[in-house]
Amino acid sequence: VSTPIAPSPVPTPGLAKRMKKSKQSLQVTKDLGRWKPADDLLLINAVLQTNDLTSVHLGVKFSCRFNLREIQERWYALLYDPIISKLACQAMRQLHPEAIAAIQSKVLFSKAEEQLLTKVGSTSQPTLDTFQELLHKHPDVFYPSRTPKALQLHWQLMKQYYLLDDQT
Repeated sequence: VSTPIAPSPVPTPGLAKRMKKSKQSLQVTKDLGRWKPADDLLLINAVLQTNDLTSVHLGVKFSCRFNLREIQERWYALLYDPIISKLACQAMRQLHPEAIAAIQSKVLFSKAEEQLLTKVGSTSQPTLDTFQELLHKHPDVFYPSRTPKALQLHWQLMKQYYLLDDQT
């Protein structure tokens, strides 16, 4: 003897719409928990510098580990989702100026910046004045918060990995 199975009710259009909205709001609140305002600012500045989300994923250290897909989703949400974008902007505006400066010091170097740094010879002993002069000659290339010390440190890293023009 088989028992009759009741037909499943067909969802009404209003119910489907409410379910979709609740999923969207759940996604917004989930993102709000993991993505901090400092992460958003770092993401925006890094993408503007490199124009490459893969480079940002590989080179930027956020407050927690995000995979490439999460970074892509957040970038598109900041660009195209008015709710997330508005909330993120409000939160970033409330960051302390010292926190903003610290975030800006972590921004990746662009290809153009590195290209200029490769011109400094590996056999020379460049001083901070050398890098200060480089900043003054090319203000349009270097990120506004770059310091001579930051350039020197990055140049030393490039030299260590044989990335300068006169190295093989």
